[in-house]
Amino acid sequence: MRAISAVGWLTAVLAFAGCGGGEPEPEKEPMKVEDTVFGDLIGTQDKARDRTNAAMESHREALQKQLEADEAPPPEE
Repeated sequence: MRAISAVGWLTAVLAFAGCGGGEPEPEKEPMKVEDTVFGDLIGTQDKARDRTNAAMESHREALQKQLEADEAPPPEE
């Protein structure tokens, strides 16, 4: 019984030792985002972000002007 168990373990160890090793495959460089199906979406996100930031800045400037006008002392007559 011990002999069978030892042979089983030896076979398992040799099987695992036989798997693997060798030279690793060279790693491929990842594709550029522009070359994938998501390339257009990346540009769209940037455009949307830029337009949103521009709209927010315009709104902020309008609010700032309104606040300055409301906080100014009333004109003297």
